[in-house]
Amino acid sequence: MIDIEWSAGPPMPQGMQDNDGGVIDDFLVMVAGFCHGIDDDWKPGKYPRGFLRKGWALNFKEEAAGWNPVPDLPGAARQEMYGLSVNNEIYLWGGFSYTEPYCYRDGYKLARPGGEWTWSELPPLLRPGSAGTIVAVDSVIYLLGGMDYDAQRYYVANDRHGKTERYGSRLYRFETERPEKGWKEVAPCPGTPRMMAAGGVIDGKVYIMGGFAVDDAGRSHNVVDCWRYDPEADHWERLRDTPVSVSGYSTGTIVYQNRYMLLLTGYPHGTILNPDGTSRPRYGTPSKIDRTDWKGHPKVPADGYENHAWVYDAHTNLYGTATYLPFDDHGQTSHIIGDTLYMFPGETSGFWWEDEYFGHAAEFVLKGKLKVRND
Repeated sequence: MIDIEWSAGPPMPQGMQDNDGGVIDDFLVMVAGFCHGIDDDWKPGKYPRGFLRKGWALNFKEEAAGWNPVPDLPGAARQEMYGLSVNNEIYLWGGFSYTEPYCYRDGYKLARPGGEWTWSELPPLLRPGSAGTIVAVDSVIYLLGGMDYDAQRYYVANDRHGKTERYGSRLYRFETERPEKGWKEVAPCPGTPRMMAAGGVIDGKVYIMGGFAVDDAGRSHNVVDCWRYDPEADHWERLRDTPVSVSGYSTGTIVYQNRYMLLLTGYPHGTILNPDGTSRPRYGTPSKIDRTDWKGHPKVPADGYENHAWVYDAHTNLYGTATYLPFDDHGQTSHIIGDTLYMFPGETSGFWWEDEYFGHAAEFVLKGKLKVRND
């Protein structure tokens, strides 16, 4: 459905994964994240291990200037926050780290009044959370699912205390024009509780595609059921299942021309978790890069990551493909600005670009020019 001409964008100052952000004025801003550090020996200083509070901004109209720092996130260092831009401001909540409280409720807003980057505090989430799907219908933010965390494992079916059932199917609403009202819970998704689902808004409706599930026993599964939510009716409708069963797609701003959703990569767990709690074998064979002719870092896993790019057409309720990625990836953040896609690698199997190695949590920024096929 969509051709993508891939190229390299300006690299980030260091390697990282699971950073989040949005657009303010002519700047694409990315904040927080995590770096594994497992291949820092191949590029010293590029992959220091640790969670981040750092933020960087790229003027996408003056890319040659590269990324410049913005003030650090006011809260604790973390990865996988819920983040998006609304009315020229960036909203961020939640996230997780490996130290107490492990999963977070606090939220912060980044703005640029008078050209000065400024953070302010937001009302907290109703529950600690991370890796959910956040979108906005006009000035109203909707947040679906995600996971709780306690340094032992992810909790998606229920929270870590067992008090919030179907944790990953709950839907929350936040009015940016009346923030004093805080978050409100609305109709939950009838589908499989999930984290890392692709999400977008098309013609005022919220679309939730696939994701990653963890059952009560801590077993990981793919999610293939997809849904559309009507905010005015507070009602959910099931769509076609995904064309291949993987866990999680690229998050961020992934809707193109108010019609197409880009579903980039995923991780192929062996089973699918159904909305009724039963499981079944996975289906489909995603694409992978042929790595037989080059050397990778010995500590970077080479299995499980993929490079396929699916497209969902909301007008026809059909799937197609886009040009596949030039490397294997999973869990990345992507932002479409006009006809340009900026993709920040999540976890890669390590890759080479023009004779330079990029690691497991890479500093590489993949840039794509999008064009709808007419044939």
